[in-house]
Amino acid sequence: MKEGALHREWSLWNQWVLQQKITKTKLSGHCHKTKPDQPVSEKLLYDAYPPEKKPEKIDQLVNSMSFRSFSKNFIALAAILYILFGGMLRSFQKSCSEGGQEIHLSNIQHAIDDGILQTSLVGNQSLHEVIDIPYYPVFNLSEPVYNKTLLSHTFGLSWNKPVLVKYSPPTNTTFNRVALTLDTTVDGVQYDRLVHVYLNNNEIWRSSTIEPAGRLSHSRVVKDVTLYRTLFEKEGDLLIQLDNLVTPKLTGKFNVTLTAHYYNDQNEARQLPKFHPLTPSKFGVEVPPISYDAKVSVPLPEINANTTQLLMLLSTSGNSAEEFWYSNLLDEYKDQFLSNNRHFYGHGSCRVINVFVNGIRVHSTNPTPYIFTGGIAPSLWNSIVSTGAFDLIPYRVDLTPIIPLLWDESAELEIEISNCIDDVDSATAKSGIGSNWITSATLAIWEDETIDFSYGDIHSFDNSTKVKRFAVNPPFSGMLTQILKATYSNTFLTNLTHVFKDGNESNLLYSYENTIKQTSMIVLTKNADVQTGLYIPSSNTSIKVIGDDNSLLKDSQSLTNATLASKLSFLTPLLPKEIPFHVDLSLSIGSAAYKDDKLLAERYARENGTAEFTISPNGNHGTGSVLHQYTLRDKNGSTYNREALSANSTILYDNVTESIAYSEPLIDI
Repeated sequence: MKEGALHREWSLWNQWVLQQKITKTKLSGHCHKTKPDQPVSEKLLYDAYPPEKKPEKIDQLVNSMSFRSFSKNFIALAAILYILFGGMLRSFQKSCSEGGQEIHLSNIQHAIDDGILQTSLVGNQSLHEVIDIPYYPVFNLSEPVYNKTLLSHTFGLSWNKPVLVKYSPPTNTTFNRVALTLDTTVDGVQYDRLVHVYLNNNEIWRSSTIEPAGRLSHSRVVKDVTLYRTLFEKEGDLLIQLDNLVTPKLTGKFNVTLTAHYYNDQNEARQLPKFHPLTPSKFGVEVPPISYDAKVSVPLPEINANTTQLLMLLSTSGNSAEEFWYSNLLDEYKDQFLSNNRHFYGHGSCRVINVFVNGIRVHSTNPTPYIFTGGIAPSLWNSIVSTGAFDLIPYRVDLTPIIPLLWDESAELEIEISNCIDDVDSATAKSGIGSNWITSATLAIWEDETIDFSYGDIHSFDNSTKVKRFAVNPPFSGMLTQILKATYSNTFLTNLTHVFKDGNESNLLYSYENTIKQTSMIVLTKNADVQTGLYIPSSNTSIKVIGDDNSLLKDSQSLTNATLASKLSFLTPLLPKEIPFHVDLSLSIGSAAYKDDKLLAERYARENGTAEFTISPNGNHGTGSVLHQYTLRDKNGSTYNREALSANSTILYDNVTESIAYSEPLIDI
């Protein structure tokens, strides 16, 4: 580790060394060496499981925030990208938006996290509520027929110490819908931490915690887990992982209560799958079923002949040096600004999640740019967290096209997080990615009991990969512009014939097309004292099923896009050893689903914020304001809108409006 380097856990590292010197005892966990370009991180020091490798004033505040000028600056950047790359910045075809010290500067968010938000409110025991605006809000819940507390536990020094409890379904109770509530209370000072909930080796919820900022804080999150209902219908092992460290300076202990709510909903008629964990723990039910490697290889099981659909639910998220991958520089430029005490992580700013079966790439996915409560500037998220921070939605990978490979034997599945460049670079030495990504996967299997047997084959498949890179660093200019653009495409044609028990047959041609694109742009000026970033991923996945008479039996399309724009400027410190900066940020995440060319659901979340934050040996502090907007529209024209404004740890307003078309309830998918 370079002296003075800042990232998420540099102060934690100092605390660990201090404790070693004072107590001469070791903390639990597995310590291993790091590569020279990796930061020293608690996530590396403690590899948890190493063997598994509007009032007037409010209006004035909104208007005074630098949203408008910030947006204008990024219009100019977008124009540059459009000229360079020929329209990469276009929306969906069916738009979802219709209606000092040496600093790891590319990851100043790590420095800021290091930099936990600390306030003068220690001892003030009034409960500070932190909320989220969920991307998948829970609608249309009737009164629960049963409630059950699954876990109540305090996670203090809990690194490598997940909690295992036995799960049993409610007796003498009929239910067809399940929701979970996660209540978390924490006091003192602490980092944000990941929370994993596993049921029978399947990760059913990945969340994260709040940063308490020196005061008693609480969050409550509700998640509909009806998709996993078949797991809740039988006894099993429930494992909760919240890796936390407590030191003299990191005092926060997370008091967690997980509650299950069971419903018997007359409108719930979905056919639900059974589940097979693809990354089960190799060391017993007390060890989480996850991998910390950039490449995960697991066997796919043989499946029954009456299987009609296969879906992989893939949870993966970047951490430590990979938490803000979109701000990383190409290896040849990461040390370019060391003379100004600005250090960057390498491996470039492009990441893609590729899925292979028997060496054939079957799917590609852009990772979602989640921002946790310690990310970028903790003062931005101390009242309302960023979109998805409390619910990291698993990526859905349709494996139905490869069903013929699994009837008679298992196949090898590989999940790889790539830096894009290595996928087209013929050089022997690959750049790879940093450490680390945390991955788990589950196979959802739909079966039809009326099918006797099936046969078929993969008629054809095709893959294409295009990656472009551009960087300019004029000598003695103190400037760098880096642009990466990637396009991945995967197509399959599969013949499937199902023979039913009554003798009838169904001959199907299954067409699958998956295309993703992403562009990232980083502009550094004033010797990297000013950093501007733009990250734009999008995807288009379509599935068509053609029957015997060339009739179109299924025509579905799923679209996603996002835009993350940020500008970070270092300010003149008022006191020695302080690192003050100003940041403007805009994040939007959108998705849309269509069936037979008609809208099923469309979601759009946006947040615009501005903050000033100071990393200080006397206590980190800052201010921040964020405007959150969310819209959901369904096939009936029903809409759900929510808008909230927070400033300096206070929610100024939180408004919800709904429009119900045809007197039908809002449909959530």
